[in-house]
Amino acid sequence: MEESKEKELSLSEIVEQLKEAASSDVTREKIAQIKSNFYKRQAAILEQMKQAWVEQGNDIKDFTHTFAEEAEFKQVLQAYKQKRAEELQKIAELQQKAYDAKKNIVERLEALIGGNDDVDKIYAEVRKLQTEWNNAGEVIQNKYGEIVKKYQALMTQFYDDVRISNELRDYDFKKNLEIKTQLCEEAEKLAASDNLNEAFQALQKLHSTWRETGPVAKEYREELWNRFKTASDTINHKHADFYQAKKTEEEANLAKKTELCESVEAIEYQDVKSYKVWDEISQKVIALQEEWKKTGFAPKKVNTKIYERFRAACDAIFKAKSDFYKSTKETMAANLEKKRQLVAAAEALKESKEWKAASQKFVELQNEWKKVGPVSRRASEQIWNNFKAACDYFFEQKKHATEGTVSLSKEREKLVRAYDKVVSELTTIENNMEFLNFDPKKPSPLMKQMQAQVEKLRKDKDSLKSKIREIEKRMRDGK
Repeated sequence: MEESKEKELSLSEIVEQLKEAASSDVTREKIAQIKSNFYKRQAAILEQMKQAWVEQGNDIKDFTHTFAEEAEFKQVLQAYKQKRAEELQKIAELQQKAYDAKKNIVERLEALIGGNDDVDKIYAEVRKLQTEWNNAGEVIQNKYGEIVKKYQALMTQFYDDVRISNELRDYDFKKNLEIKTQLCEEAEKLAASDNLNEAFQALQKLHSTWRETGPVAKEYREELWNRFKTASDTINHKHADFYQAKKTEEEANLAKKTELCESVEAIEYQDVKSYKVWDEISQKVIALQEEWKKTGFAPKKVNTKIYERFRAACDAIFKAKSDFYKSTKETMAANLEKKRQLVAAAEALKESKEWKAASQKFVELQNEWKKVGPVSRRASEQIWNNFKAACDYFFEQKKHATEGTVSLSKEREKLVRAYDKVVSELTTIENNMEFLNFDPKKPSPLMKQMQAQVEKLRKDKDSLKSKIREIEKRMRDGK
């Protein structure tokens, strides 16, 4: 639960966490855990930024980003490392000093125990050397085993071989028995603890104290050691089982991460030419990345390698997507320029009154428009609206003009029919008048009536002819 909570922290919060840890007495494991959490969090944020960059149509090779928090994190970490190095140097010097002191004590014990001096005097000197040994401090681990074995052997030899008073011997045995009994009790408490790491580390200190504590009476030695050893074995077995379980879990994590690598590597993306398919692939990769984040560590020796494999497979896909977006972006830019030219042509043509020729040209422009590929969604609607507006304007004007022409045409046809009727009546009357006897000095009433009709029909004919010509002129002018 603690690890999950730390993963949710921001980079700034993890930096503050490191500052607090570095200024206190924490283990190197805790610092390493904070460092791991920081770079995991940073990698996750960076991955999200890369994906957003690619989805915007940018080339992954052009992506750069620097985290300001990383510089501060490294500064705090470097200060901690410097402080730690200085502390380790001091510890190493103290451990060497302790080793030299204990080596000297062993040499002096050898000289005392092998000598023939007075027992009481020897006993006092040995007790003094014991005190010096206990106050000398810790010895470096790789030298500790050898020196403490010599010390134990000499102390056992002293109590077993050197003839000192029973009272003094029993006093030391009793005191050592109390100490080692307490060590057994503490080891048994640790054996019941669920905190295996702390129990294991604490056990090492108990063993160190056990080795440096003098012997007990012979009748208690085996029993007491077996008691201490039993508790120790319980702790060691639990610790070993824990790490075996951890190893098994890490192996299972490795198998899971290998499957995730294979799942990403199996994605077919080389020939994808569709935004929709690329979006589907991206979502699939992101889902696999989320699964990866939920999966724990693989064994340390291969953890980095398996991560690099997974990341390389993901990067290859997102690079291909970036290349597609970049190529498409260039193509769409060229398409946009073509469509702008078609809009300009439509704008220049929309006021034409050459209805037939202009209509044919607009049809050609519209067919050409259909052949041009897509443009960016940001520009698509606006450029289409501009083109459509020019087309709509022309055809609307043509519609109005055509409607007026049809109306004039109908009116002309009506006038022509009237004209033809007048001409026919006029011809009939004039033909009839030729068969009548006509005396210009004394015209008959019938003749006068027919003459009046002819005169009226001629005026109607001229009037209709004039109206027809006027309409024809209007039709030619498009009014």
